[in-house]
Amino acid sequence: MARLPQTDSEVWYSYEITIDSVHVGTLRSFNPTQTRTVDIIREIATNGGEIKEIVPGVTDYTLRLEKVRLYNKTMFDHFGIVTKDVQNQVRSLDIKEAIHYPRMDVKNKEVTGPPGADTENAGIAYVNYEDCWITDWGKTITTGAITNVETMTVRPTRVS
Repeated sequence: MARLPQTDSEVWYSYEITIDSVHVGTLRSFNPTQTRTVDIIREIATNGGEIKEIVPGVTDYTLRLEKVRLYNKTMFDHFGIVTKDVQNQVRSLDIKEAIHYPRMDVKNKEVTGPPGADTENAGIAYVNYEDCWITDWGKTITTGAITNVETMTVRPTRVS
């Protein structure tokens, strides 16, 4: 049992990976990022070319997944990719992220976390990363901690 701090900090975080609405597994790390380019329009024939306008571009989303490798299954196996090669992905993946917000009336009380948590009084926000395609895969083997960690980066077609 944990005691909540006297702050409005996010207490727990959860995510779920699904393929065709079927839960696949858990990850060690989940890192979504957003990037956007901007075009700078400058004034001609001025000293230093003052910026007149900044035009925003389209947002690109990237997800980095990290999972401790299991003896019997790799990340490719979980996603239904038969051979262990990025180019053999033949269907897209849907990734659903669920963010659980704590109840505001339970400050400094004992909580057990999301499993069996009272979600009726807590907020849950969902982010859907649709039609994701794998862009890279790798693994890191650490002998000191005896872990074999797979990493995968995917790009979604849509985010809602």
